Amino acid sequence: MAPSKSTAAAGVLLVLRAEAAATTCVASLLELSPCLPFFKDKAATAAPEGCCAGLSSIVKGEAVCLCHIVNHTLERAIGVDIPVDRAFALLRDVCRLSPPADIISTCANEKGGVPPLYSCPAPSA
Repeated sequence: MAPSKSTAAAGVLLVLRAEAAATTCVASLLELSPCLPFFKDKAATAAPEGCCAGLSSIVKGEAVCLCHIVNHTLERAIGVDIPVDRAFALLRDVCRLSPPADIISTCANEKGGVPPLYSCPAPSA
């Protein structure tokens, strides 16, 4: 029996979603979601639950995506002020993580091959 059109479409969407996740930083930066209260509350000194685990995932998997914090791309996309110094204090001092030592220069020089934050689908014909 042939697969239904909806089954085939779902399969195509899964493939496209996987390709988008592999070529953009949106999936990895979603791991920052638990950290947003830390950035919204300037007096916060502790990381919210799940925040350090999400940051660890980014540092270990796609540290170059941190450039979207350094270059304020993420901040503009989500409308939450994310000061770079506070973000790196959260990484180093609160979560005890070590991002690559050259991450700031990599981001500033754009030599690290930073994937886009997200990609927009092509307009349909």
